[in-house]
Amino acid sequence: MAQGADVIGIDEAQFFDDGLPEVCDKLAYQGIRVIVAGLDMDFTGKPFGQMPFLLAKADYVTKLHAICVKCGNIANYSYRKIPDDDQLMLGAMDAYEPRCRKCYNEKEV
Repeated sequence: MAQGADVIGIDEAQFFDDGLPEVCDKLAYQGIRVIVAGLDMDFTGKPFGQMPFLLAKADYVTKLHAICVKCGNIANYSYRKIPDDDQLMLGAMDAYEPRCRKCYNEKEV
């Protein structure tokens, strides 16, 4: 697995299946640095996919934030601007905007 690699990068980890944490563990045990990026919460504010498991096992965690489009504060929520209850809605680039906790909970468009 990953012969000759020093670093493996994985993006959009929230969309991977439940085998991802085990794969990351195996790579790390081989001495490979594994860098994983993904959303930790879905648009409802609930843990998203395998991210909670990856965060729990990570040696290091850097949590990055966007800027709230409503007030300019740090945003850690993805607000869905169109009505759809499905957790996954791929390809809808204009359907989300970053919001802070206060503006996210106001739920206004």
